Amino acid sequence: MPLHPAAQQMIRKVEELSGRPVHVAEDADLKVMAVITTARGSAPAHFLRYRPGTRAVDYLVAYQLGFLVRLFSCPAEGRWDVVSSAAEQEAGVRVMGLDEYPRDFAAPMVGQLVVQLRSYSVGARVDDWIWNQLPEFREQQEQAVRTQLDEGGRALSPEIRKRLPKALVDANSIMNAAYAVHWGGLLKDSRFQIPFKALGYEAKAAELLRALDEIPDEPDADRSLISRWAECLGLTGAFHFQPHILT
Repeated sequence: MPLHPAAQQMIRKVEELSGRPVHVAEDADLKVMAVITTARGSAPAHFLRYRPGTRAVDYLVAYQLGFLVRLFSCPAEGRWDVVSSAAEQEAGVRVMGLDEYPRDFAAPMVGQLVVQLRSYSVGARVDDWIWNQLPEFREQQEQAVRTQLDEGGRALSPEIRKRLPKALVDANSIMNAAYAVHWGGLLKDSRFQIPFKALGYEAKAAELLRALDEIPDEPDADRSLISRWAECLGLTGAFHFQPHILT
């Protein structure tokens, strides 16, 4: 299926900024809707994969590439990746209450939370840009967002909350709550916020959203945004910023 001209323009923008081509393909084994692997070293391209059957391909392409546009819009010395050392992973395991769990379970759980930290904070910037600048994608964007909102709501199930440590559940739920409040306003549909408010996540979610308002919406401010969210969520010390090296 050919991509929308606006999605193709995003591909050209990333290729122009990064000097590497973008390859888009279906991946039947993908658990999430879409994911991108940034080119590094001898990698020939940025690889963007999406789950077959989705009707929001153009939006997902624009969303995933939006992260790279922000990254490569910064000068080379201002490009950073979010990474965790072994010591930082251990710190995250402790603060998220995962000490008593097997390390092959606990460390990946913290890693997923750090990925969520970046994708939700910077992703809010990307999503707002798409909403305002690419209205032709709004139907697809709303479809994908509602799917994400449903998944966030399911994560509040009593079974999950009993099975995992409170600190970990709370950090994930606060980010999902901020997502629900933000999109509830844009979509004029507040029902997704109700379970998060009932469980007491409203105040912390408001802190995250306040950071979006107070920190400039510029790519070179993304580190400050991520750090502010990490402080709110108790994830400071579970990761660091490493210079992004393309070659």
